[in-house]
Amino acid sequence: MREMIGRYRVTGLLGEGGMGVVYSAHDSQLDRAVAIKMIRAAEEDPLARDRLQREARSAASVNHPSICQLYEIGEDAGELFLAMELLQGESLSTRLQRGPVPLGEAVATTLGILTGLDALQRQGLVHRDLKPSNIFLTPHGIKLLDFGLAISAAGGVATVTALRVTQPGTILRTP
Repeated sequence: MREMIGRYRVTGLLGEGGMGVVYSAHDSQLDRAVAIKMIRAAEEDPLARDRLQREARSAASVNHPSICQLYEIGEDAGELFLAMELLQGESLSTRLQRGPVPLGEAVATTLGILTGLDALQRQGLVHRDLKPSNIFLTPHGIKLLDFGLAISAAGGVATVTALRVTQPGTILRTP
């Protein structure tokens, strides 16, 4: 595991997926905990770099309690990273593994998700990858994560960028 990413001291591994890795870290400049997301192969793959940069722009364009706050997009040793809010709680996918969700909890969770989607829609964004692992249950409510596949609902620049980084024959989004 890396010791430093930019100005951030890595404190642990939060998760790994097919596209990348997320670390917990400490921001010594602002004395706070953060999450650092790095994309595997972004150095060699310009499309992966484009996706991470688009994710940063999409996340940064929305300031809402139901959207995970992005602090910085940076580069360390040629690798792009996102520094973002370190969330307390668990993903909806983790919660679902424990069993059925009581009706009251399910309704509150659904309303929180809809609130986040409404905030995105008001900014003209479509998430395109909404799934239980991208929905985080915090003590303060729902947070939507992972805007790497978000596009502009208005058909603007983000749509053109999304089309450029989506390869023919590649399945993206969550059904």
